[in-house]
Amino acid sequence: MWSNVIGQSRVKRILLNAMELEKLPGAYLFSGPEGTGKDAMALEVAKAINCLNPAMKALESCDECANCLSIAGFTSSVVTFVYALPKKSESSDSDEIDLKDNELEVVQEQVAAKSADPYHNLDIPRATAIQIGQIRELRLALSRTLSGGKKRVVIISEADMMNTQAQNAFLKTLEEPHANTLIILTSSNANRFVPTILSRCQDVRFDILSVDEIATALVEREELPQAQAEFLARLAAGSFSRARAMIGEDVQEMRNQIVSFLRMGLSKSRQNAAKQIDVFLPRGGGGKFLEKRQAVEQRLTLLTLWLRDALAMATNAESEIINLDQKEDLTKFVTRFGEPRGIIAALAATDKAMHLTKLQLMLRPVMLQLVMELEEALVQA
Repeated sequence: MWSNVIGQSRVKRILLNAMELEKLPGAYLFSGPEGTGKDAMALEVAKAINCLNPAMKALESCDECANCLSIAGFTSSVVTFVYALPKKSESSDSDEIDLKDNELEVVQEQVAAKSADPYHNLDIPRATAIQIGQIRELRLALSRTLSGGKKRVVIISEADMMNTQAQNAFLKTLEEPHANTLIILTSSNANRFVPTILSRCQDVRFDILSVDEIATALVEREELPQAQAEFLARLAAGSFSRARAMIGEDVQEMRNQIVSFLRMGLSKSRQNAAKQIDVFLPRGGGGKFLEKRQAVEQRLTLLTLWLRDALAMATNAESEIINLDQKEDLTKFVTRFGEPRGIIAALAATDKAMHLTKLQLMLRPVMLQLVMELEEALVQA
């Protein structure tokens, strides 16, 4: 069932059972790691509920009728899809959405990419929060009469990006549910919600994907050779989106750069450290900031995996190592910086740098801060 969603057999059983018993809640929270199919599943639920093809089973979608196609294309009147957009001004208190011409084009491109592949992560410049103005628009939309579908579905993608004001406003929607409406929040950081939102949603936790599930999807969807698919699947840490983002990249070279970054960044030489920042920042002054940020995120992801492998080696859990072909470098690193507490602190610093990068802050200062925090965590541990 729902073959558009990779894996997640346990989640599918939960949702199937609720639909069969006609006991769907007013609101779901699809929570779990990035790239595990939360948005994809939300769209499949919306299609299954509103499919118009009587020849299909009640809980399947045909992917061919007008409702299925419009939901998949984000043009349906029965599905409202909410995601972070830029507000009028970064320094303004206004909650108005203000898209410049070039940003509008990016938004359209991103939504088209999401339509083509629900595993695509929307990446819109200056879109660091879901604003209260968007929640007010949502409440207005819910007040209108439903037409053209069996049940209205609201999907708020990465809903933890609602700022405090937006979360408080959204509580009114949860507290005063509209008839014949299902709300689905998706989130990779559910701890950012206020407790009252969590208490009013039925949480469905998504599992990380297995190496086999990711590899199979890469072969079938991206037509990768089996060996390459398995290699990327190992490095993806349970995320199909992460695996796919590495297609076409020189991942082996990036991993070598990670080792060099750690070696030079921990040499206590600020000159060497500054040079290694260029490992994370794409060369040259051209290119879109969006592309540069994505490149930095890729390298931070690989750094996280490498440090996790070092922690596994330091705690005698070598069976969990992903970068098996870099075991010699890992051994040297652990011999010198093998205090588990220090590696855990280094992982926390890397996670912080990833968070700041996603907030679209200036990249060089973020990376310089990371070098200093890695040194503090590992050299002084």
